[in-house]
Amino acid sequence: MSRLRLLQAAADAEKTWMLEVQALFGARDASYARYQDRAMGEPGSRLRELYCAYATARDAYAAAKTN
Repeated sequence: MSRLRLLQAAADAEKTWMLEVQALFGARDASYARYQDRAMGEPGSRLRELYCAYATARDAYAAAKTN
């Protein structure tokens, strides 16, 4: 997969995750929650699923940048 597509996938996953964070914590608290463990969600939750998808996409892009 090209680095551009990896970047787009990471951006899409981040947007989806942050929309869920905003829905749960409100727009004001979402930016704080993002940098705290609570934005990762509980194991088995939809929020955790979205966070893991984002982290996987982000890490794939980061790995591609170093090659």
